[in-house]
Amino acid sequence: MMRVALAGVGMIGSSLALDLRDQGHQIFGFDPNAGHLAEAEAMGAIDGILTEFKGSFDLVLLTALPNACLSLLDSPCEAPLWLDVGSVKAPIVQAAQARSRPFVGGHPLAGSAGSGPRAARRRLFSGRGFALCPGGGPLDQAVSLVQSIGALPFVLPADVHDRRVAQSSHLLYLLSAALASRLTDTPAELIGPAAFEWLRLASAPAPLYQEILALNGEAVREALEELTKEAKRLLDHDDFAGTEQQARKIRERWESDAR
Repeated sequence: MMRVALAGVGMIGSSLALDLRDQGHQIFGFDPNAGHLAEAEAMGAIDGILTEFKGSFDLVLLTALPNACLSLLDSPCEAPLWLDVGSVKAPIVQAAQARSRPFVGGHPLAGSAGSGPRAARRRLFSGRGFALCPGGGPLDQAVSLVQSIGALPFVLPADVHDRRVAQSSHLLYLLSAALASRLTDTPAELIGPAAFEWLRLASAPAPLYQEILALNGEAVREALEELTKEAKRLLDHDDFAGTEQQARKIRERWESDAR
């Protein structure tokens, strides 16, 4: 049985807590949102509440907003493994190494449209990818932990992760937010299902993505430049042959991995 200090009891943190508690581990939650803490405790996601993020544990899980996680690296908390779940890895991996924390950067490729502990669910990570970026901590323990919740660990350097996720996730939020700005005066009757689905991304919590884009801004700008060049090439040369097949293959691969 592990004693786990969990910083952040939102949807991702509480989902992790439910899976770990089902394995018999003790989870102690810390969150500046007292309401979220009360909800997480009432629904059985955590065993107890930490009024301060300190003490000795077997595992520290950082599942708060990115900047909060960076600040928590300085807390008087000790554990043989620190793991976070943010979607920007290089800044926190570097910060943890500078503080000699036994850290592994994590990023589960799972989630839902909801937020807060009430949106949490068991087995959220089952069958989904879980990136792990070496940061000086025990990588083998992080791999075992990820496997124990049914996720699929894959290891890659933090900077490589950030460049790839800038293309596959962060840029898409930016484009969705820009689309929302452009469609403000467009009649609802002229907004089709494709645009409606795109706008869902921009409905995500703005504070989270403001921090993400600030931390991974350089990679997102590079991804935007590359995408703009490719879009112009397609338009200028009417070169759409093959894109349908490429998109289908990517979707089939994703759906196969998800199963």
